[in-house]
Amino acid sequence: MKTIDAAEALLNLERTVAAVKGQDQESKFAKALATLKNLSRKEGIPLAIVGGLAAIHHGYERFTKDIDVVVRSKNLDILTRVAPQYGIKVVWKDPEGWHKLQCEGVPIDVVPEGRKPRKDAPTTIPGPEQLGVREGTGYAGIAGWMETKLGSYRVQDRADVVQVIKVATPAILRRIRKHLGKVHAIYLRRFDELLGTAKEEKEQERERGGTE
Repeated sequence: MKTIDAAEALLNLERTVAAVKGQDQESKFAKALATLKNLSRKEGIPLAIVGGLAAIHHGYERFTKDIDVVVRSKNLDILTRVAPQYGIKVVWKDPEGWHKLQCEGVPIDVVPEGRKPRKDAPTTIPGPEQLGVREGTGYAGIAGWMETKLGSYRVQDRADVVQVIKVATPAILRRIRKHLGKVHAIYLRRFDELLGTAKEEKEQERERGGTE
């Protein structure tokens, strides 16, 4: 039974990665993403994809079961009003904007601009434009995506940052540090700590004959 579960998980991962790369149009993730793109284009609501799908987009191919999208504060209520017209179910309408939607069986978590990702976060969540998505649906730029991860800072967030750091070029890492330095000193400190972790892991992998 475990072998079947592992094989199914691998297949799901492969299809999710293919959906992110635009190589699969038939999976539930691909269909859900296409629906979001259609809604955002027709309604003029920019949606910035963050979370696990953005981790895949930036080079860390890991399993995820949902789609996280940052939505402008002024569009939060509009989104839940028009979503059903596109076949998107409103599962939960949150007073603070942390809405829960569903499309093609895929959970869609709304991340509201201007709210704090956690109570002790030093800053609020940036809007889609600040994340590099001015129109339509797109993936948050790597620096802004890391900002959201360093804000929520759960175990999975830290793991995502470390893995993406490991595949990023030195030039990209310098750009990320510059961006985070302008946002908040705490984010820069967290980034530098995870950068150290990433370097240690890469060194261990080299010593054990793993990936370069």
